[in-house]
Amino acid sequence: GDWRTRLGSFQAMWLAAFAAYGMAVARRVRWRALPGAGALVLGVALLMRAAVLPVTPTQSDDVWRYLWEGRVVAGGGDPYRHAPADSSLARFRDGVVHPRVNHPELRTIYPPVAEAGFALMARLFPTLLAWKVWVLLHDLALCALLAAWCARRGGSAWDAAVYAWNPLVAVEYAGNGHHDPTGIVWMVVALMLAKSRGARTVASAMAAIAAVGVKLAALPVVALLWRGWSPRVRVLAAALLMLLLGSYAALSLGPYSGLAAFAERWRHNDALFGWLEYAFGPRARLVLAGLLLAVIGAALRERLSAVDGTRLALRAGVLLGPIVHPWYLGWLLALEPLGPSAPWLLLSCTVTLSYGAFAPPLEGGAYHPGVGWRAIEYGLPALLAAGLALQRTGTGGRGRVHEAA
Repeated sequence: GDWRTRLGSFQAMWLAAFAAYGMAVARRVRWRALPGAGALVLGVALLMRAAVLPVTPTQSDDVWRYLWEGRVVAGGGDPYRHAPADSSLARFRDGVVHPRVNHPELRTIYPPVAEAGFALMARLFPTLLAWKVWVLLHDLALCALLAAWCARRGGSAWDAAVYAWNPLVAVEYAGNGHHDPTGIVWMVVALMLAKSRGARTVASAMAAIAAVGVKLAALPVVALLWRGWSPRVRVLAAALLMLLLGSYAALSLGPYSGLAAFAERWRHNDALFGWLEYAFGPRARLVLAGLLLAVIGAALRERLSAVDGTRLALRAGVLLGPIVHPWYLGWLLALEPLGPSAPWLLLSCTVTLSYGAFAPPLEGGAYHPGVGWRAIEYGLPALLAAGLALQRTGTGGRGRVHEAA
């Protein structure tokens, strides 16, 4: 039913699902000798997603924006030039999708590769269910890639359950229809091929740029993979990236820009950004950009692997950024099978408080959690991290703490 108006019931089921998930993750190492790991991981993942696939998204209205912009592009319109409220797009309006489009006064925020995906589905199968199936297929492909990657790295396909069985992933993608898996899958392909040679290196670079074309959250991946590419691949990647980002900026900026509104004003469910704003005022977002660049620079200086550097950069973005929606965490969770972090998995549970606390918020979609609820949301994972650090200190001393870090 309506997950927003029945938030208490939804969050009670959410907690029950995470309890089962936690037990499964804790026991996955014991199951490694069992056969058919990959098939079972994918089978359960499919059942979880099928359970929520028929639900009409109510916690977020982003999916309606995808459907609208896909219809506009497929019909010859330009969402980079005209906002949904613009009369020049009146011919695309209907009684189902257009009234539900968020921020109708703003032009699109999405990069060109994302827009291409919207348009493709609008041309082939222009329905909500078809769009959600499209996202589900990308998500299942991602689960399969993670199972193969974990096994190849010396672990087990069971480890892919850390992502594939996470309730947040099923709810936000198959349930609420967010398009992130269409970019996350390319990020994972890029990282899987990071140490390859020849044509696979080119494929890694192209996959990284495709991920950026879906969502700019993937930009750290390009920076962290760059040092492993040959000079020719670097030239090719730089040319494509400049073309992608240059065209995106040229198309997006100007009056009624959704990208500018997101970058300059929007704020929701932040962890530490309030402290930056308190300290630096209007310059807080510039300081944030500098800090994120410093994190990426530190990862390169310390010669972290592309996977570890990407995890570090994405985590810093979540903790320092002004906007943290639940579906953003999928980018982090996709790398958790390679080395699960209990505090970050706990955050994927507590982040549900960004929707409200067991009762529908009066503000509706404009709800922003108060300091108290955010202290619980981020504080519980922080306490768990501190407890685990103390436990390691007590059992292994400083040397083992350094090794664990």
